Amino acid sequence: MNSVDRVLYEELTHLMDRLATSVPDGSLSAVGHPLLRTRLDEADAQLAAARASLLEDYGRWRRALEDVENLWAVAAWRRSAAPEEAGEQAAALAA
Repeated sequence: MNSVDRVLYEELTHLMDRLATSVPDGSLSAVGHPLLRTRLDEADAQLAAARASLLEDYGRWRRALEDVENLWAVAAWRRSAAPEEAGEQAAALAA
């Protein structure tokens, strides 16, 4: 579980705890009003879609971080290799 998934899980758990203490037993099965039931289903679907989107975006974020780190590592490697390459080029020119 990554850090964003952990935060989302904690927030969802907190919501469920609040609902468990504030909604009377049997309320879900007693939701007989079609409009309210539709709204609850839509809200649940929106919540699931937002979670999926956040996790997907976080995956892109992590890959972008890795790309930046890798590019800086290549830049550092090239900088450390530059003096050796300059020396080899000078030797080749002298020969």
